[in-house]
Amino acid sequence: MNISYKRIYNGSTAELISHKKSRIITIILMSFAAVIYGFATSSRGDDVNPSGLAIFMYFAALVPLFSCCTAVFKDMHDIPTADVQMSMPLSSTERYISRLLTIVRIWFIPFLLSAAAAFLLSVMFAGSHYSYDHYDSMDYDRLYHSEVVMAFNLKVILWFTAMALFIVSVTVICQCCIGAKAESKYLPVMMIIALSIFMPVMYGFIKDSFADVSTSSEPFIYSLWTFSALAVDLDKGRDIILLLINCLISFGVIFAGLFICRKRDARTVGKPIVFPLFFEIIAVLILSLFFVLFQMEGGFVVMFIAWLGIIILRIVVSRKNFSFAKVGIWTALFVGYYIVFLLVMYIAFLTGGFGEMNKVPEKSEYLGYISQIKVDIDKPDLSSYFYRYSYEELHTENFEVQLSKEGAKQRLMDYTEAVSRLSQKQNRINGLFSSLMFGSTHSEAYRCTVRISVTDRSATDYYGYGETIYRVTFFATEETARELMDMTEGVK
Repeated sequence: MNISYKRIYNGSTAELISHKKSRIITIILMSFAAVIYGFATSSRGDDVNPSGLAIFMYFAALVPLFSCCTAVFKDMHDIPTADVQMSMPLSSTERYISRLLTIVRIWFIPFLLSAAAAFLLSVMFAGSHYSYDHYDSMDYDRLYHSEVVMAFNLKVILWFTAMALFIVSVTVICQCCIGAKAESKYLPVMMIIALSIFMPVMYGFIKDSFADVSTSSEPFIYSLWTFSALAVDLDKGRDIILLLINCLISFGVIFAGLFICRKRDARTVGKPIVFPLFFEIIAVLILSLFFVLFQMEGGFVVMFIAWLGIIILRIVVSRKNFSFAKVGIWTALFVGYYIVFLLVMYIAFLTGGFGEMNKVPEKSEYLGYISQIKVDIDKPDLSSYFYRYSYEELHTENFEVQLSKEGAKQRLMDYTEAVSRLSQKQNRINGLFSSLMFGSTHSEAYRCTVRISVTDRSATDYYGYGETIYRVTFFATEETARELMDMTEGVK
């Protein structure tokens, strides 16, 4: 059967009638959000402050979006609806596209219209915009910065679009893999939450444990295809690229859902998990988060809760196929997943946090008058996750480098790269992995911290330190620690 866009549109129109309430609620929320956002947005200079109430209402509109996504795929977990849908003269591809078109007509079209209205209103009638030159004076100049508001509004629209597409993509892919009503409701919520915190938690754990490095220009790389779009700083242009990538990944997942949907038929309706691999992916995501909590001094209570939770979840989705013998198999799977988790963490340790340890500042970050270098080397007790600082202090150094002096900038750059090379030796210390993961003692490891800051203040202006362009904390043998001491003396 050739794809007919007329049949797709007619199918979407028929579906639209069933979701009239969701559409009305969405339109009401979007309309009020647009008016409030448009008139309440204010800016002083380059500082834009949108209305908190309007942002909340846009967030509230994400709830009917989720409800709509589960409702339009009702035929995949409801037998009467499936009988009606299957009898219609639509191919599986046409049914899938018509459902997506229904979601677009219920939520995305009202959102785009609302965003356009909010955009125009905020540019035309937003609050007063002052010039910094006259803001403190009695006769300040009411200078309107429309281009600032326009740029910020475009970022906000993309921000909400990324989050909405993420909800749609996760929910759609779940509906394509689930055949029971209960699972079609709670499993998408579990997936949205798990995926939203998975990357930030894993990235943070690996970075803090095996590659404690930061520079002045780090992107929010963990905000790709997650609800973590919330963490994106809208004042930084480079993060717009991350939001665009977020949207593209969501489109890719939605497109992949078409091929999964084609494998569904009436025989899969009512089956809790249609594709076992889908459930195992959920299990891996959730258990990995619990494993991280266990490594972060959560104790065996966390591991027991993780085991008990996944066993209960498997019993629920197994329905009549449950037997006590399967508990042993599921426990073995649980242990297997933990072993794989440890192997991944060990690879992260050997590679310095998958290469994070290799980070150094860009050349342009070294510009300024003065650089402050602070080095601390001590021998902590690794039996505590928080390092109780019952340590033998070996070295503490704190000094400044005049970057205007001949060769000073190059020496500083060379020093940063040399410190980075030294820090990578951490990954070859025997026994350090178990010390970092399980809190056991490592009597030979020295904790080294190097912090480099650069300020553009003049040599005669002594008001605090500048921006930290590089900070690294790593463990080293005594030989490497003394090598760091000698390098630090040489950079003065």
